[in-house]
Amino acid sequence: MLLEQNAALQRTLHEVQNELRTLRAHELGARLRDGLGARSLRDAQMEELREQRDAALAAGRQAETARQGLRNVNQRLMVDPADRRTCSGTQPRHPHTPALLTSAGASLSSSRAY
Repeated sequence: MLLEQNAALQRTLHEVQNELRTLRAHELGARLRDGLGARSLRDAQMEELREQRDAALAAGRQAETARQGLRNVNQRLMVDPADRRTCSGTQPRHPHTPALLTSAGASLSSSRAY
């Protein structure tokens, strides 16, 4: 009895596999007749590559924006050597600079530090 059931299941399995092969062959034949098989696969791959390219370009733009922002912050934090002397109370860079300009320069350089 088990041998008969096993043989029946094997026949059913082979019939289903053959039917599946036939369906696949018909589907591939239809794709080739319509010319959609190779083109749609290629179009899908190209679309995926375009999406990856767009994502990479967007990430590059974001990185460039962040780098520019950091560059701006770095430039603001850098102190000119003339400003350092003015802030520390030593002589200004040019001895002929009036005192009013020297004190204004000190207040500007101290505001840059913040």
